[in-house]
Amino acid sequence: MEYPTHLVLEWIANYFWPFIRIAAMLMVMTVTGARFVPARVRLYLSLAITFAAMPVIPVVDISTPLFSLGGFLITFNQILIGIAMGMVTQFIVQTFVMLGQIIGMQSSLGFASMVDPANGQNTPLLGQFFMFLATLFFLVSDGHLKLIQLVVYSFKTIPIGSGGLQAADYREMATWLSMIFKVALNMSLSGIIALLTVNLSFGVMTRAAPQLNIFSLGFAFALMVGLLICWYIVSGLYTHYEQYWQYGEQELCRMIKMNC
Repeated sequence: MEYPTHLVLEWIANYFWPFIRIAAMLMVMTVTGARFVPARVRLYLSLAITFAAMPVIPVVDISTPLFSLGGFLITFNQILIGIAMGMVTQFIVQTFVMLGQIIGMQSSLGFASMVDPANGQNTPLLGQFFMFLATLFFLVSDGHLKLIQLVVYSFKTIPIGSGGLQAADYREMATWLSMIFKVALNMSLSGIIALLTVNLSFGVMTRAAPQLNIFSLGFAFALMVGLLICWYIVSGLYTHYEQYWQYGEQELCRMIKMNC
């Protein structure tokens, strides 16, 4: 039995291009895109998801050969779509990292830092704490399963070979950079006001009684107030995460042209 070359390449393309989109999403998605996750694990997970989703993925019905300039452009579009979908989860998690950095710098807790296992950079410990909580919220609320469901559904709304994301989609992704600071500031605003009140109080005490050692006393008191503020923020952190994740889910649905 003979197998013509074009039939073999078409069969490979039906699996290769969906695999590229799924693998690109897992490459940058939170948890699976971290540096401590081996590349081999992401490879095997992408292959498993691709083969499991193939029965519901539409057959690639295009005349563009796999090994051609058009095939390279299609592959590049699949990479962009997958990265754009995965970056939404990164933006959500990095918002909570920014929250921890703002509170840490205001309460003098920013002196404690550690190496971030996700990206290998040195970040404040409080930011890592909020990042771990956001990651746990993402896994507990089945955010990873929802993202896999959306990327599989995207093959129906954005078929392979029919183009990629529009310019408005990339512009909307850029606005997430400002959204990170906006949401982090909203969540930390109560803590900032409380710590500012404490600092102003100690400033008045310094002017009223210069002989008191306000610096050593104020530093310890600011640390204690910072810990109390963290406890207060953590108590309602999941509510903020749920609201922010719903916004991110709506952005993903808009990106893949799906009605949520």
